[in-house]
Amino acid sequence: MRGREGVQEIHDLHVWPMSTTETALTVHLLVPGGYPGDAYTAGVAAALKEKFGIDHATIQIETDPGTPCVLESDKTV
Repeated sequence: MRGREGVQEIHDLHVWPMSTTETALTVHLLVPGGYPGDAYTAGVAAALKEKFGIDHATIQIETDPGTPCVLESDKTV
């Protein structure tokens, strides 16, 4: 996700098994250029499915680097 166009930062990343065959992921992506649209988040979800087998991805886009996320203490980058 770090290499995706527009992504400046990733935080609040969590991955867990939903069952023995399904995996879930939640993540916040800081994209200062503005909300990139539904096709962008669908593309991120598709890439996660293809590369890592993530079946259920919830992707939150944040656009203002000056507004701290209350969950940013889980920062991964």
